[in-house]
Amino acid sequence: MRVTCSPMSKSEGNRLHKGIEQVSDARHKTRPGCILCYQAMKECSDSLMKPTKAHCNRCGGDRNHEVLHSITTPWEDEESGIGGKDEYETLKCLGCDSIMLRHKSWFSEDPDPWPSISYIPPRIFRPKPDWFAELFAHTGQDKFVKRLLNEIYVAIQNDLPSLAAMGVRSLIEKIMISKSGDQGSFLTNLKKFEELGFVSRIERERVETILEAGHTTIHRDFSPNTSDVVTLVDIAEHIVQSVYLHDSRVAALKKRVPPRKNKS
Repeated sequence: MRVTCSPMSKSEGNRLHKGIEQVSDARHKTRPGCILCYQAMKECSDSLMKPTKAHCNRCGGDRNHEVLHSITTPWEDEESGIGGKDEYETLKCLGCDSIMLRHKSWFSEDPDPWPSISYIPPRIFRPKPDWFAELFAHTGQDKFVKRLLNEIYVAIQNDLPSLAAMGVRSLIEKIMISKSGDQGSFLTNLKKFEELGFVSRIERERVETILEAGHTTIHRDFSPNTSDVVTLVDIAEHIVQSVYLHDSRVAALKKRVPPRKNKS
């Protein structure tokens, strides 16, 4: 025998069809024997099981994710007539099993119909280099190198380019003072750094640009864009590798290279 809905449960069943955000509110009101309500709930349940595309920091790029949990909270200001909603989804990457939270936000007065999307943890467009873990063993007393680099990457990941630029300036300055002593000013520190062979003449000019970019960010309201920050970090990473990692790698390579045979 097919059980039909009362007018109230039919209305509730139709509400279930409109979206997953209303399932939690209406589910407990549905009739156990109602075919319409059962089918509507099944469709909403199936929609939860469908994979969704999202950025995965560990895999590096957009990947399929399972939606483990989803909740939507609408809001409305009756006086002004504006409103919106926030959707929170717990996602699990189907490639590496990592978990993250995706937040979608809609606002009625936003001319863009697409929601603003953010992730926790934030999306990483520039991952840490492969050699980052080696710094602990090669920086000696200069433990600030790994700490400051990590803070720079966190600033980049959270879309804080000015903080990243200031961090790069601080990192290079501390490295120069550690290796060549404090000569009293940026330019004299850099000159001594070059004299000791840590940078070439061309590299010195690049470092000058880094220091100036960091200085103007602090004192002259300079706002670096993403491309600027990538350039600054590229040069800073090169200096860190050159100062702390290349010697040990070259020494290890030298041991593996067979000696040249003398001509008889």
